[in-house]
Amino acid sequence: MGIIPDNIMRNPDMWDSAGEPCLLVIKNGSATGTTIGRATGICSIIRKYKYFNDTLIDQTSMEWAIMNYSKSEVFSEHGDSGSIITDICGRIGGMLTGGSDDKPDLTYATPFWWLLERIRANGYPNVHLNVVP
Repeated sequence: MGIIPDNIMRNPDMWDSAGEPCLLVIKNGSATGTTIGRATGICSIIRKYKYFNDTLIDQTSMEWAIMNYSKSEVFSEHGDSGSIITDICGRIGGMLTGGSDDKPDLTYATPFWWLLERIRANGYPNVHLNVVP
């Protein structure tokens, strides 16, 4: 278990039925239930600039693109935001943040390794995912 590291997201350690590198992912969302997707290995930096009390604030996020696995079914729909996405080994990959209404289905998630770094840097340096029985 644990989290999917950045290098595995970009260079999958799994293969599909055709022998191609592939990172199969799963999520269970409120709108679509449990679905299977195929992570693309593409991560994009998103920057938004806005003013708050006359101060320019730079908000940066990272988004990981995931496609549906089956052409007949979508990976996510409205209402699935916030769902955790894991790989088939149970490693946490990211948190679902949005999607596309176009076909093929495209879902965006913030990579969990990226979120965890920011949580630690913003006041919670000892946060971890180790479950103590």
